[in-house]
Amino acid sequence: MKSTLKVSDIGEKQLIERIIEKSKLCSLKNPFDLDDFNSNYPSSNFKTSIGDDSALLNQNLNTNHYLVASSDMLIQSSHFPREMTYYQMGYKSVIVNVSDLASMGAKNIGFLLNIAIPKDTSLDNFDDLICGIIRACDNYNIPLVGGDTNEASEIILSGTAIGQVEKGKALMKHGFKEGDLVSISDHLGYAALGFELLKIKEENIDKYNDIIFQINKIDPTVKDLALFKALKPEAKYEEGRILASHNSQENRISATDITDGLASEFYEILNADKKYYLFNKDTESHNPNDSNDSNDLNNQQNNQNNTNNQDVIDEYDDSNYSKGIRIYEDKLPVDDEFKQIADVLGIDYLDLFLHIGEDFELLFTINKELKSQLENDMNFYVIGEITNNNTVEIVLSNGDIKNISSKGYEHLK
Repeated sequence: MKSTLKVSDIGEKQLIERIIEKSKLCSLKNPFDLDDFNSNYPSSNFKTSIGDDSALLNQNLNTNHYLVASSDMLIQSSHFPREMTYYQMGYKSVIVNVSDLASMGAKNIGFLLNIAIPKDTSLDNFDDLICGIIRACDNYNIPLVGGDTNEASEIILSGTAIGQVEKGKALMKHGFKEGDLVSISDHLGYAALGFELLKIKEENIDKYNDIIFQINKIDPTVKDLALFKALKPEAKYEEGRILASHNSQENRISATDITDGLASEFYEILNADKKYYLFNKDTESHNPNDSNDSNDLNNQQNNQNNTNNQDVIDEYDDSNYSKGIRIYEDKLPVDDEFKQIADVLGIDYLDLFLHIGEDFELLFTINKELKSQLENDMNFYVIGEITNNNTVEIVLSNGDIKNISSKGYEHLK
């Protein structure tokens, strides 16, 4: 019997899970499971599967680096506010891809971009689009090395960023321990505030002007920063490289970039960690993020073939997995002016901070011993810790503890 469900009924995240499940049913070789991939394609040395921000490829057993690749697609009607210029569209197409490399701690190597545009696009607008792409590539030292062009009813920009990272240094979503510090690279919520202002401007210009008048009495720079963050985001490339330099088997750092909202990313890293917990439950010696990953991969693949099987993984009981995340309202880097402006908009500032996204900051975990060392190299904010209570929660300023939902921005819903 045919299903009546539509893509919009399940959304982006469940759709990705569906791709993985279908790969098991429709293929004798599961291309999206790391173990099945390596056992079925022994000449391939991919070190990550779907779920991390980028894929890691072992280029050569004699090199000390992984090749890192990531891909992101931007569609005009979904990703570009009407206020966004063609230059800003092009710029953002690079940023979203570089941000994925940054969250892995990778060094940029090259960028490929596929461009689909309406045939009636003016050459001036096309030139502005390309200038934004080139400027972002220049700013992040990642050359534009190729791509494709085609016609579409709206602008579609699909990029692939390529980088490299030292073996044993890659920042993965998993690998944190109870007591590790949950940290972010900078303030969050300004892009969300900017998008909210742009939405109001589009829907009711008089309401927008009144709100801007009230905001300017509080602090006009907050409005300017919010619009800047929404229209011309930047990636935390240098911070990613710094985190990678501190990453080691003894001081494991996990990381991801914040695109769909901080709360959503909390659940993403917990799900990724749970996956590897189940995967390694009976094979503690196998760790895709092990600093010994530069050893002969044939030995590792033999171990995987002997001990790991997807059918076994599916039978694992995850009831013993108990990691969670606790953050504290008093530790969140939020200015009073930001809270006041959220009040003007009639929005809980925590919703802006936790649930909307497009910040392109880094969420990462570090052990307590590493904190003082890392503070010498970069600015960041510790907002909580990894717990063993299997929940994601926030301790409010008044002492109340509330669960945080996984609500975040999700395509196809």
